[in-house]
Amino acid sequence: MILHVTSIDNIVAGRVYDPTRVKHGIVTGKRISDLSWWVDPATHLNLDNPKHLMDQVFVASRLEKGARILGEGNRFMFAGVDRDVYRHLGKVDMAGKRRLTLRPALPV
Repeated sequence: MILHVTSIDNIVAGRVYDPTRVKHGIVTGKRISDLSWWVDPATHLNLDNPKHLMDQVFVASRLEKGARILGEGNRFMFAGVDRDVYRHLGKVDMAGKRRLTLRPALPV
């Protein structure tokens, strides 16, 4: 499952301080196992694209592969994003956007 992830230094009073400092990540065993680039504000902070809004942002010790997701037991720490950062930015052509951002994987 792909989650929205940020680092603990981007959390103030239980809320995401800078919503542009959030990435998509995959969590395996309470650690970030894969991480993308920064989320796109045109989709993730856009009230005209409600399926991609960041309702829950999971909190990691650092924003890098291998970093631990914070929390206790089986519960992960997450923070919300203040509603006043969302704007009506217009419709987004998600299919076109995916075609532009998909590229072949490089061998490791």
